Amino acid sequence: MVEVADNEPGPEDIVMFIDLKNCIGCFSCEVHCKLENELPMGPRLIRVMQVGPKRVKGRLKTLYIPMPCYHCNPAPCIEACPAGAMKRRAKDGIVYVDTPACTGCKRCMQACPYGAPQYDTRSGKVIKCDFCKNRVDYKKTYTEEEIKHIYRYILNSGGELHEPVYDSIGNIKRDNLGRLVDENGKPLSGKRLAEKRKTVTKIEYNGLWSACATKCATECMKFGKKKDLESFINETGKKREIKRIGSVFYALPDGDFPVPAVPEAAKKSK
Repeated sequence: MVEVADNEPGPEDIVMFIDLKNCIGCFSCEVHCKLENELPMGPRLIRVMQVGPKRVKGRLKTLYIPMPCYHCNPAPCIEACPAGAMKRRAKDGIVYVDTPACTGCKRCMQACPYGAPQYDTRSGKVIKCDFCKNRVDYKKTYTEEEIKHIYRYILNSGGELHEPVYDSIGNIKRDNLGRLVDENGKPLSGKRLAEKRKTVTKIEYNGLWSACATKCATECMKFGKKKDLESFINETGKKREIKRIGSVFYALPDGDFPVPAVPEAAKKSK
């Protein structure tokens, strides 16, 4: 794993936490990324790199490294793009492609050390992981009738919709897996950046997790604003080594498993 000399993400920036110890290489993140973005054969906006199997202390072990775009700051792809098609959102640090402005020159692909930008042969333009900004921007208020339809199985079986717990400064509390919890510490269904359930007559959503993190089979991927995940990352860092690359935080596995440099893994995947 490499240290990247870049700026630390701000409190409002979107970040991802990936626990390499718990990733089992199921490739659910890759599959659901393709479904979310309707990708053809070829481009992979998140890639799971396999390292091993290797013999560690007499046992065979395999390491899997999910590699999305790291949303670096500064981002080499932005600096290299002659058309100004690579952009960063000031509100949350997401680096994305302004598709109409992209000329398909591939200079961003050459500049990125991680192989994040991919060429789309259908459009002749570059595409890349944008942390599912369409999901991050998702905002909707559900009325009482809509709630009864969406949660009809829960409500019809006698279940209840609970309001999440807020801390002293107004942030929604989460459990040690990054999930929203109710007043009893019980996880609420779904994974959202923010959710308000003031009453059962109205539910407000303000942002969703990325498709890859939402469908992670082992919940090794956490997603959200840095201010919401910072305490979880710091607590994990007391027990395990944490490496940051851009806006992605990796919790390294325990033991003596040799973790390769990410650019090296990316180079092998091309």
